[in-house]
Amino acid sequence: MNGDARFITDASLAGLARWLRLLGFDSLVYGSEAGRPMMRQAQMQQRILLTRRRDLLERQFAGEMLLLPEGHVSSQLCFVIQKLSLEITEKKMYTRCLGCNETLDPMEKADARDLVPQFVYETCDHFNQCRRCRKVYWPGSHARNALDFLEKNKIALQKD
Repeated sequence: MNGDARFITDASLAGLARWLRLLGFDSLVYGSEAGRPMMRQAQMQQRILLTRRRDLLERQFAGEMLLLPEGHVSSQLCFVIQKLSLEITEKKMYTRCLGCNETLDPMEKADARDLVPQFVYETCDHFNQCRRCRKVYWPGSHARNALDFLEKNKIALQKD
């Protein structure tokens, strides 16, 4: 599957949605109880519905739905990547806001001066900012930790 896969999860899978965002995938978390409205939104927005609720499989749904196994977010992430043959690339990682799912835009270092800790400003040269919530991101220990997590869970990065 190409990198354009878009997802919607129920609230119980918010951690999975956050990891999918980190990998660069458009991933919404449905805030209300999962059911027909979430299914309609998934269908209208052409999103793959990710859920652990078996009862949703019994409902009429013309879109794509993936029933996830119980377990830790790492096993669920591996399951989604494998089942959908998602391509994971380092270039696409960190392109979405982990909080609100919006695309990140590069920002000039000077513009980040008063928005990040002094040490971060002095040691980093690249910054991105969320279009919606204005949160600022930079390559820090979280990037290394995410790569370690992927390696530990045998999630391979494709060449860019």
